[in-house]
Amino acid sequence: MAKFTAPDGSKVTVDPKRVIRIRETISGENSGSKTRIDWTMMSLVKETLSEVVPVVQAILDSLTSLTALEGKKIWFDAKQAVGPLPITDTQKKLGFNSSIKIMGYRQYVIESPAKVRAVIKSAHGDPLDDN
Repeated sequence: MAKFTAPDGSKVTVDPKRVIRIRETISGENSGSKTRIDWTMMSLVKETLSEVVPVVQAILDSLTSLTALEGKKIWFDAKQAVGPLPITDTQKKLGFNSSIKIMGYRQYVIESPAKVRAVIKSAHGDPLDDN
């Protein structure tokens, strides 16, 4: 188990083997937190992405990352990701080149489908075939 700090200063225990996604917090999430960890539940913690990722990755070797807009890294369990998924022309105009599905939602990324496929495969996941 990994231990982090909740925005209120209490301890948060996370099972790294159950982590699905890790990302920076966004506007509207607790202002005292810096990182969101989605696992069996969602946990907001004070530690930065650069502090959380190595702790989880030491136990979850299928944790890898892709890039959203503005260079924001999205860390995810490659074994639980489905992708690469195609995108529309409108999404491409917005700056996205591919997407994956994690936690039942599409996560749009700037990497090409070939790069997404390679990232998932190198992290022991099972990417979708090139259609």
